[in-house]
Amino acid sequence: MAKETKLRETGATGTLVEQITAALREAVRHGEFKAGQRLIVADLSEQFGVSFGPIREAIRRLAGEGYLDFTPHKGATVRGFGEKELREVFQVREAIESFAARLAAENIHHGDYAQRLTACHKDLHDHMLGGDAQKSSDVRQLFHDLLYEVAGNPYLKEAGQRFTYPLHRVRFNEMAGRVRTEDSLREHDDIIRAVLAGDGARAERMMRIHLRNRATAFCELLDEINQTESDVA
Repeated sequence: MAKETKLRETGATGTLVEQITAALREAVRHGEFKAGQRLIVADLSEQFGVSFGPIREAIRRLAGEGYLDFTPHKGATVRGFGEKELREVFQVREAIESFAARLAAENIHHGDYAQRLTACHKDLHDHMLGGDAQKSSDVRQLFHDLLYEVAGNPYLKEAGQRFTYPLHRVRFNEMAGRVRTEDSLREHDDIIRAVLAGDGARAERMMRIHLRNRATAFCELLDEINQTESDVA
């Protein structure tokens, strides 16, 4: 019963391995596991009330997604990002997501995409400035997922997600502050307006600007997080 309760609390669905993978992924995203922290299979097995096998498979999957670093005979640790790594990740995201924005603008008038993006735009305004970091993170992810869907290239989405999830978005959103969030919201406005107008070149350009600004903000916040943890230590 303990296993069912813990997995149910995460809201995860799917097979047992998928549920554990989702639970561990969320724990990393929320900063419950710190950068460099080793994940002990035996401890996780006890925590989830399952055998070692599903835990090992979940760790393998998360290493493949970029959440964890895995070293044979030593195990898995939570992947850490310094300023250099963050900027490199954002360079890749810029290439992938700006192209996705262009494709989305070209496809926006198909089906109900325009209506759904308009509704997402409203959700961004409702939640990004609401003070709830989790809701803000969720609605931003919804926006990016929808943009990939409208772009219509699943391989683009698969590549992009690998460079989005490991960045502990919720924790960064908690520390971002209202000024940074307002700036980010305006940038989302620019991207969405360009996509809805079918202006692929502008949508691509606005996404590049957004991600470059986001990279700078993340690096500044990384310094603040490191300083905070140093002071606590």
